[in-house]
Amino acid sequence: MKAGELLERYNKGFRDFSDIDISRENLSGAGLTAIDLANANLSETNLSCTTLNEANLYNANLNTAVLYRASLSDANLCEADLNGASLIKADLHGARLERAKLKDADLTGANLNAVSLANSDLTGANLSCVSLVGANLEGANLTEAFLKGANLDGAKLNGAILEGANLSGASFSDANLSHANLSASDLSHANLYGANLSDALLSKADLSGANLSNANLNDADLKEADLNGAFLVDAQLGRACLDGANLSKTNCYKADFNGALLLRTNLNGANLNCTNFSNASLQPVDYEIDRNTQYARD
Repeated sequence: MKAGELLERYNKGFRDFSDIDISRENLSGAGLTAIDLANANLSETNLSCTTLNEANLYNANLNTAVLYRASLSDANLCEADLNGASLIKADLHGARLERAKLKDADLTGANLNAVSLANSDLTGANLSCVSLVGANLEGANLTEAFLKGANLDGAKLNGAILEGANLSGASFSDANLSHANLSASDLSHANLYGANLSDALLSKADLSGANLSNANLNDADLKEADLNGAFLVDAQLGRACLDGANLSKTNCYKADFNGALLLRTNLNGANLNCTNFSNASLQPVDYEIDRNTQYARD
């Protein structure tokens, strides 16, 4: 179908365009609110500045489509193929993208507040500076994704894969990252205040300068992680593995390391006032422990 025919029929009140092939057409700037494009082929289609609010794009093929500044609020994009699509500054507020494919997609500056991306494939996606406040990313694959400076406050990322992702300067305040895989990820200077990272994999992650105050890191794997200069005030690290981790110059005031493993851990210059090391396996690199620190060696 050609773009002109679709617009003509839409303007006459027709809404069901499911299963059509409109690939490589130009629909930029069109108003297509509540259109049904389920299973449609829109690959390489120009949809920049197009209004697709409340549209049904279930299982649609949007591979390498251009959706620059497109409005897709409350749209259904479940299982849609958005691999390589350009969604720069698109508005996806409240959209559903469960099991969507977004590998190598560019979502720079997009509004993804309250969006559902559960179990979606976002491998290598560019999500720099996006707003994902309250978004659902449970079980999503964000391997090597670029989320530098993104806002994920209150987001659900439990069970998500973020291995090797760039999360530098991102905000995860009160986010749920339990059981998430963040191995070798860059979380330098990230805000993880009050985040739930219980049972998370953070081995070899860069958490230098990160804010982990009040965070739940119970049972987390932080083996060989870099926490140089991080804030761990009132953080919970019960039974966490910190073997070979770098905690130099960290602020661990009132942090709880009960039952944690701290073998060959670097605590040089750390603030350990009122820190609890009871039942911990503590064999740190040479450092001077504060007299107010509570600790026990196995």
